[in-house]
Amino acid sequence: MIMARTVVVLDPAGFAKIDALADRCVGNVTDAVERDANRKVPVDTGELASSIHSLHTGDTGRVFVGTDHWAPTEYGSRPHIIRAHGDYALANRETGFYAASGVVNHPGTPEQAFMRPALYTKRRIRPGRA
Repeated sequence: MIMARTVVVLDPAGFAKIDALADRCVGNVTDAVERDANRKVPVDTGELASSIHSLHTGDTGRVFVGTDHWAPTEYGSRPHIIRAHGDYALANRETGFYAASGVVNHPGTPEQAFMRPALYTKRRIRPGRA
């Protein structure tokens, strides 16, 4: 009995093409997540929205938010006490609020997720043009 054999020869240049397509897909998805996060972010002063940026190198893509208050915006915050770190009052120039005692009972903030919805959006992954 004679058995037939199939031999598959892979073109080494084919691997480079696949890598290049994968890298472009990573870049496209990273850019799409950044765009969606910018579309979904709540805007008060614009600082949070302007701090969102992406970086993709090869097979790695990252989206950054460059403020210290992104987490309470994304996840919300519980009610908490804010205390002055010195002998001075707490004030908010924008609203005119003034607390001479140096202590404020903050009511907390509701969740306003923008990164998680942007990240978990179902997408069609396409390499696009080179």
